[in-house]
Amino acid sequence: MPRLLQRSRPSEPAPATSVGSDDVSLPEYEPPAFPMNDENKAKLERLVAAQRNDSDARQYEKHLNECSKNLIKAVGSINDLLFQRRRQLARHVEKRRSEGVDDKSEAERELEEYVAELEATISTLTDKSEQALRRVIDCRAEFEDTKTVLESVVVTVKAQQPRPEPKPKKERRQQRRPANDDDDDDEDEEVEEAEDVPPVVGVIDALRTARKVKMIEYSRLSAYDKYAVHNDYIPFKRTWHDAMHPDNEIPLPDPSTWFDEDGNPVKNVADIQEDDDLVVEREIVDLKCPLSLQAFKTPFSNHKCKHTFEKDAIMSFIRSSGGKAQCPVPGCSKDLTITDLYPDEVMLRKMKRVAEASRRNADATSDVEEEEEEDDDPDASIVIGRTNNIKRERNNRRVEDIEED
Repeated sequence: MPRLLQRSRPSEPAPATSVGSDDVSLPEYEPPAFPMNDENKAKLERLVAAQRNDSDARQYEKHLNECSKNLIKAVGSINDLLFQRRRQLARHVEKRRSEGVDDKSEAERELEEYVAELEATISTLTDKSEQALRRVIDCRAEFEDTKTVLESVVVTVKAQQPRPEPKPKKERRQQRRPANDDDDDDEDEEVEEAEDVPPVVGVIDALRTARKVKMIEYSRLSAYDKYAVHNDYIPFKRTWHDAMHPDNEIPLPDPSTWFDEDGNPVKNVADIQEDDDLVVEREIVDLKCPLSLQAFKTPFSNHKCKHTFEKDAIMSFIRSSGGKAQCPVPGCSKDLTITDLYPDEVMLRKMKRVAEASRRNADATSDVEEEEEEDDDPDASIVIGRTNNIKRERNNRRVEDIEED
């Protein structure tokens, strides 16, 4: 008879744990017990100093600058297109009314529908561009605060003091202690002295705290302080306004009116002011440099005052004064440096419009002079619009008569 082997019941295996399992719990975070040594503090200082010339930081700043420039150009281009189509529609309407026609043509109706759709599209794109620029300004503010944040971390780490090592507990004596024994009080005093020393703050915690402080400070600023006085938002607003009012030359409203009380951007402030029957003075555009008294070729404005100069003239003026000079326009006391200057794209747009208007006027004047010369010829006044053909026919006849003779 075969023997029956009694196999022991296998014990239940322990639950398998893996690194990615949800059952694994990390130990609670314990702040560092000892501060950084002098060697690591020096390394941290060198790391912060290296951030000023970091290639990635410079590349990031370059991207922010390109974003601002592209958004400024985009808002001008799309609103220029809208103005051109509006002017084209206005010419259609004016021509129809001058001819005494009340009914709109098919082409005019199609153009009217196209302009309405274009207005809605460009309004949406303009709003998105404005929001994108404010986002770029927010990122720039965070980037510029990085230096202050890192320096704050270094100051926090260097100011930390080592915590006292815990003292061994006193062994209680075997004999009975008197009722008025003060050993317990001494132990309490030792514990209290250890708790008075501030805990050591880690570098990561110090970095997060410093960032949070800066974020809170920035969030408390008004929309005016964040954007209306920013050197990226001002040219954006100027370009936008110039594209919407290229003919009227309505001056740009004061930056205090660009945002409402809730921080939302206010659109078409100039139109609102005109609707409220406020007197809006027309802007007088001077295309000559107040320093060189010559016509602009490369206009440069500045972030300190509203005056515009020719690039070479204002740079030479500032350099001749040791790198800092008072604005040369009488009555302006702002001090200017080379870093305050920037190319004025809005002035270039105005110069381009003036040049185009002068060219159109010159063409119109030449056409009028040709008509006046043709009117002086008594034979040319018989047939209108075919003067050149008549002259050619006369010349041909004269040649034929000469050949016959």
